[in-house]
Amino acid sequence: MRLVHLLPEPTISRQDCSMLQSLADTLAGHNIAQYNTLVVTKDGRADPHRWREVRRRSNVRIYNERLVSSTHCPATPQLLLLGTIEGKLEDIMYGAVATTDEAMKIQSACTKDNVRDSKVLYQIVHPSFEDPFRTVAVKWRLYEGRDYVSLDATGITQIRGSERIGYSISHSVALSDIPNFEETHGIERGNMSVCALYRQKTATTVECYVRGFFDFQTKSEVLKNMSLQTIATQWSAYARKSTCALAKKLSWKVRKNCGWSSRSDRTYSFADDLDDFVAPKQRQPQNPNEPTRCSVCRKASSFLLPIRRSCTGCELPVCSKCAVKKTVVALAPDQHTVLERKRSFCVSCIDAVETCDVMSIAREELVGHQEEVEEDDNGVYWARLSSMTVNSSCYSSITSRQSSMASLGSFNRRSIIGRGGSDLA
Repeated sequence: MRLVHLLPEPTISRQDCSMLQSLADTLAGHNIAQYNTLVVTKDGRADPHRWREVRRRSNVRIYNERLVSSTHCPATPQLLLLGTIEGKLEDIMYGAVATTDEAMKIQSACTKDNVRDSKVLYQIVHPSFEDPFRTVAVKWRLYEGRDYVSLDATGITQIRGSERIGYSISHSVALSDIPNFEETHGIERGNMSVCALYRQKTATTVECYVRGFFDFQTKSEVLKNMSLQTIATQWSAYARKSTCALAKKLSWKVRKNCGWSSRSDRTYSFADDLDDFVAPKQRQPQNPNEPTRCSVCRKASSFLLPIRRSCTGCELPVCSKCAVKKTVVALAPDQHTVLERKRSFCVSCIDAVETCDVMSIAREELVGHQEEVEEDDNGVYWARLSSMTVNSSCYSSITSRQSSMASLGSFNRRSIIGRGGSDLA
């Protein structure tokens, strides 16, 4: 049995939700203040006297703090990521937001963050039409030999007047409702506090800053260093948020042209990969006397250069020179396995997707998701009404069971424990 099936839905009171939301805002403000005081060299690298470079990928560097500790005051291990990534701030935040279990799995597949399994335990702040990137939730993630229960928050805030900065926070919390799997399954419960900040540096590049504190149970410096090296490798995922955003936008393009649902959960379901999402083909009949022409360059198909493919986005014929291979991902019917497929897109669709307004896409998906939730709620209502008509005693037993569940003791505020080092106290 997967560990995710052993996770109950936590009971969090309205007061605790308010406290967690306030904690997320405090962490965002604290990390932005740390970011503004960070000492860097002239070429934008971290201070070499304090930070040691351990990883490099394109324009992104990952550093390990040079620990200065004693037996009386042990230091908390830290990692730092600095660099730039291609794209716009809104695209990065679009790739950073994941409000459902399905979206978390797709995000992990796109960013390759080595998450084995994940779950949204409790949604505190939902995205809104005015602010589709603002989220606060409690999530669970499973890595190799270690899991985390964390308060996750995303959003865009303004600093220095008009300058905008995006943030993505994961801060460990302890919930009494969530079991620990160390004794039963050998999975260590990790503690960390990580904040990623994104700022538009140029018209096409975004500055990326990530800082994280980690509290390991072991006292062995060798094991701590090994764990940090593993986490540093996973941190390359922060530089792949734009890749995740592009995959989501390409899937939105397919949905728009095929008439699929606007619900973001179904963003990654492609007809030739999953049988339960078959999109109707609505291609115009072609004159058999005319050769097939590329929809981009208008070159006709020939014996030497036949046109045998069509764009996944617009379903129009496209030649090999005007086609671009992109990886798309889909959830298998088990809602756990992630399928990855290479698909052809015409350069016109790629250009249109890269320059489209991602805020409009996020809002459209949000509206589509809300509409389907309302439809599901109506279906549940009519199902309950039908069961009432058939057997009123059954409905009474369900009502009493719900009342008994609601009367269970709510979780203690003291069970929320912030972790992540003295700097976040």
